[in-house]
Amino acid sequence: MVFLPFIQTQDLIRRIALALSFGFLLACSPRIAPSPPPVFSSIEDAHSDPARDAHLILLREAHRAFVQARYPAAVLFFQRFVDSVDPSTPRIAEARWWLGRSYEQLGEYRAAMAEYRTLAGDEAGTDPNQPLYRGHALRRLDELRQVPTVAQAVPIRQIAVGLSLAQVPPVSVWISWLQSLLKSGVTSILIDPALSGGTAEEDVERMRALVEAAHVAGLAVWVSLDLHQGRGLPMHAEWITMAAGRSQGLSSGSAGESERQIHPDIMHPAYQTAIEERVKTLLRTGCDGLFLQAREGDGFAKEYSDTSYQLFASAFGSTLSPQQLLGEGGNGDVTGSERETQYWRWAGWKARGYATLVARIRAWLREVNPTGRLLIEVHPATVNRPLAGLEEYGEDVAELLQRTGGALVVRNEGAGDLSLPEPLAQQAGATDRWWLGVAVADPEVSSIAKWVGAAQARVPEQGNWNLLVRVPEAARFP
Repeated sequence: MVFLPFIQTQDLIRRIALALSFGFLLACSPRIAPSPPPVFSSIEDAHSDPARDAHLILLREAHRAFVQARYPAAVLFFQRFVDSVDPSTPRIAEARWWLGRSYEQLGEYRAAMAEYRTLAGDEAGTDPNQPLYRGHALRRLDELRQVPTVAQAVPIRQIAVGLSLAQVPPVSVWISWLQSLLKSGVTSILIDPALSGGTAEEDVERMRALVEAAHVAGLAVWVSLDLHQGRGLPMHAEWITMAAGRSQGLSSGSAGESERQIHPDIMHPAYQTAIEERVKTLLRTGCDGLFLQAREGDGFAKEYSDTSYQLFASAFGSTLSPQQLLGEGGNGDVTGSERETQYWRWAGWKARGYATLVARIRAWLREVNPTGRLLIEVHPATVNRPLAGLEEYGEDVAELLQRTGGALVVRNEGAGDLSLPEPLAQQAGATDRWWLGVAVADPEVSSIAKWVGAAQARVPEQGNWNLLVRVPEAARFP
């Protein structure tokens, strides 16, 4: 390939200008110590590995956001780089250092010090530049310990706003709307495209435009997916589960048969194929990740389809009928202990199947977006009473954390203690893997700031919860 002289000159000027921008920023910020410069040349290099290319592009965008003083966006991008690469990846020490710098610019000193401690310790990875950044991190830790306000600093909290695609305002007001989100402390938008009233292609195009606009503003965008109720997915009668007191099949719409009682069988192979197609359609929007909605209503282990039960019986050699297993009819010669053993085997098999499906969704996500994140909504009962959560909702927190590497969003249902059990907190590790989902009840309020403020007032004092604020379905933005 031949490079023309003026092209090489333009590229050199651009890199020099970017480096000078960093120097000017350092000179104007007395609270930040001198820092090792990022290696811009390697960011521009192309590689044959698509995943590595995606990581380098993400790091480039993170540096650009920092230079442009878009510090929330810089935190988002640097954190995504750190979370998505192996600890031995080159440049991870650089990313952690600039992540700490970004936190400082936001006044989040504790979060910054956490990054510097990681750099100063032995667990920071095998980046060859680690010794250089370790020295800078140690010096900056000493400096920050002498700042009186650091002791009173509050850890950074991510805030996402969840709404349907139908609630997104017209394109003409997107700029002012996104700016209002940023001013309210929002870092991410969660969009539910189901039941939007448009076609699948129209929804994808509108979502793609919204994602591009949000990224320019420095906001991440996640797309919501409903596996348990199947909203937004094609539905067939043979996919619908049976349970005590209800026949298999789609709802007839009768008054005595509510929609929330009808659930597709997530273990049905054909339904999982439909889920895969839906996921890949949603990922065409360029979103930053997926949010998997929790099940509405209990009774997960009590539901089955003919197909899923045949799969279970074949895998475990069970001779019990579904009625015997679930206690819907006469048990015949089946003993209570035999039924209980098979029942919990069935409940565990279904819950593991759900975790396996979620892990597959994460793999599909990473194929399209190597830095994409997965958020999984669970009920508080699952956190505090694991066996009940597994039986009623199919949620096994330990299994979901281990198999998917995602973050968990715990619904605030207004009952029980929402503090995290210590073993789960240790297993999750990073605080950004725990979110609290809060629904705002007043549809008359159209102010994002008031919604966020009301939701923050309901966050428990213990635990570094990130916050997902659900906007009422009836609410519309001016």
